[in-house]
Amino acid sequence: MDKKQLVREFWREVAAQNKETLPSYFSPDAIINWHNTDEQFSVDEYIIANCEYPGEWQGHVERIEVVSNDLVITVSRVFSANNSFSCHAVSFFRFETDKIVQLDEYWGHDGPPPQWRLAMELGRKISNS
Repeated sequence: MDKKQLVREFWREVAAQNKETLPSYFSPDAIINWHNTDEQFSVDEYIIANCEYPGEWQGHVERIEVVSNDLVITVSRVFSANNSFSCHAVSFFRFETDKIVQLDEYWGHDGPPPQWRLAMELGRKISNS
């Protein structure tokens, strides 16, 4: 399967918190790392952490880079169904054939710049939204 399509489908299942289909994307002994919180998960633990997370979620992939046949990098936005919370994840997928064997993720909460940068009038908005 095309890696871009596979990763897009994976992210749809993540946002839907689909515990029935998510395991099929992983090798049974895959390792998932959430570096921001210094946590490492087995596939089963990852499924629980993702699917038991409170609330209803939506998301979309903003960027996909296929580095090689076994490495894909994505930037995805995940947000609550009521738009009260939004974050971005940068994810490094390591594949063997069409199964994820390692997933390294970096999550960040979306929000306004800190007041000190606003006061210094540094930077500008990326988008007009």
